[in-house]
Amino acid sequence: MLTTFLKKHVIPSYRIKQFYQAFYNECISSFDELSTWPKDLRESLKQDVAFSTLTSIKEQTSEDTKTIKIVFARISDGKQFETVLMRHNDGRNTVCVSSMIGCPVGCTFCATGNMGFIGNFTASEIVDQVLHIARLLKKENQTVTNIVFMGMGEPLLNLAAVEEAIAVFTSPEKMGMSDRRITISTSGITNKLQELFQHGYKGRLALSLHAPTQMLREKIMPIAKKYPLPELLRVISEYAKHTNKRVSYEYILIDGINDTISCARQLVGIMDPKLSHVNLIPYNPVVGVSYTRSSLSSIYAFANVLEKHHIQHTIRVTMGDDIKAACGQLAGTSV
Repeated sequence: MLTTFLKKHVIPSYRIKQFYQAFYNECISSFDELSTWPKDLRESLKQDVAFSTLTSIKEQTSEDTKTIKIVFARISDGKQFETVLMRHNDGRNTVCVSSMIGCPVGCTFCATGNMGFIGNFTASEIVDQVLHIARLLKKENQTVTNIVFMGMGEPLLNLAAVEEAIAVFTSPEKMGMSDRRITISTSGITNKLQELFQHGYKGRLALSLHAPTQMLREKIMPIAKKYPLPELLRVISEYAKHTNKRVSYEYILIDGINDTISCARQLVGIMDPKLSHVNLIPYNPVVGVSYTRSSLSSIYAFANVLEKHHIQHTIRVTMGDDIKAACGQLAGTSV
């Protein structure tokens, strides 16, 4: 819509730069605030172009105020979904952005996976999630510092839109974020990973691993049947060595399923100590799913095995589980 408007009205380049500065950098809340444009041109813009592709339905803040979950409806069809802002103690403001409504991957421990696949987002719908939160933070004189594609959906199965959105996030003329501030989290779509790498992706990569063997991974992540773990790890290892970039491996700890000492030792066996970092994530309860969170003793015992073998790791601090905004809990509705 914006591209069509710019061509229709033959907008000069300096006006386009003014728009980008106001819309993406200053995070204006309406086209009326585009004060560098003449009023008649602003009015034409308002008539031809929607300010956002999304409508905010509800905002929920966790008890500790560090997490905000926003329930959006997209204007095109009214379908609802969720995006999360996480405020970290070190001052970072991370947007957990969604690339789909629902998800076709079907991980057994994930609320989004249990929804099934409803639809992909356009690049504009992805960008508008971040801009909405940027406007909220602007009121507090803060900014979005990090973006993670860890919300609803599998980013690599909507790769074109995700790459287009990242181009907006990192463009010096638009949001101007560093590539290092962008993370794509994937369940491991091997051919799409290769495509992402071929396109010169410069951001960070996180693999939703969750199991150290092909057999166990298939049980909790059905997608593993199509994309076997050995080949997936080979592709990621080649990328890590070629770029000298460390890969994060997400590992949700589920009681009695993948949290044993044996699993920890098997995980050590497939990690590169130099280019791997394991994020141990205590399982977050999902309605209708019988899994339970590993005990603290099991979590620390698991981590101790990694420590002894010099595998870099962290135990993730759970954020937003009281408003169902934590990892694996997004389901497109408010509590």
